[in-house]
Amino acid sequence: PLRRMPWIEAMEKYGSDKPDLRFGMEFADVTDLAHGHGFAVFDDAEYVTGFAAPGCAAYTRKQIDALTEFVKRPQVGAKGLIWIRVEADAVKSSVDKFFTPDEVRALAERCGAKAGDMVFILCGKKFRALTQLCALRLEVARQLGLRDPQKFAPLWVVDFPMFEWDDETQRFYAMHHPFTSPKPEDAQYLESDPGRVRANAYDFVCNGTEIGGGSIRIHDAALQARIFKALGFTPERAQEQFGFLMNAFKFGAPPHGGLAFGFDRLCSLFGGSESIRDYIAFPKNNAGRDVMLDAPGYIDQSQLDELLLTLRKPEE
Repeated sequence: PLRRMPWIEAMEKYGSDKPDLRFGMEFADVTDLAHGHGFAVFDDAEYVTGFAAPGCAAYTRKQIDALTEFVKRPQVGAKGLIWIRVEADAVKSSVDKFFTPDEVRALAERCGAKAGDMVFILCGKKFRALTQLCALRLEVARQLGLRDPQKFAPLWVVDFPMFEWDDETQRFYAMHHPFTSPKPEDAQYLESDPGRVRANAYDFVCNGTEIGGGSIRIHDAALQARIFKALGFTPERAQEQFGFLMNAFKFGAPPHGGLAFGFDRLCSLFGGSESIRDYIAFPKNNAGRDVMLDAPGYIDQSQLDELLLTLRKPEE
């Protein structure tokens, strides 16, 4: 049987909804241990999390600086990196000024570190810090040769959040799509606490790659109306945009769901490649051209006439 992992566990342990389970280095929440020591970077952070990199206590300052620059890249976006070097009889860290040796060791032990390991810690907004630490985890694993293309670690990621909050527009959006059914036991929170509702959605993941995803769809008009309301739709707007669906429900749509499967991506994993370029049936180049069919190509005038289209050259 394939492992089933709730979305929140995947995020808190691996910083990703498509975790790579070929190796360990699970994250640990150290927020309670990090707060209250006069280190403003930690004290002002909503969440502090870290992981132990096995055998990396021997990393040089140059290697640590390189990883610090890695997490500070715009693609990752962290402001810095805290590290703890764990040795048999001592610990040393970049925050020794603010923490006693026992407090530093407590941080390392919470992360599961043993003698010879190096602990890396990031902080900030919870899910942003987790995502940033995920990028570092994968980079360290790459350096240690832990991402073996001949090893496969499949799992189902389940219980995704139904909604995600957007600070800019101050409203909830559907994380999957607005026709995803909520978990039956969570439907009671749609009006009182939408952020608590989990979706009856699932992803099939292997080696840190999403192979397929899907959900159980809503088949009840009353439940669908509650979802639209939670998303900020007025009844009139919901009817205007999705009236065809709501009307169809009146005829008794059966429970239904499915899975969209990325067969080319699965084949690329079996082939030992991180790119699906060589596994797509009809690949396009960077210009959007299908070199196998030589498309786009010439369009006959009769076809344009049938579609009431006219081609015009761009103005000089």
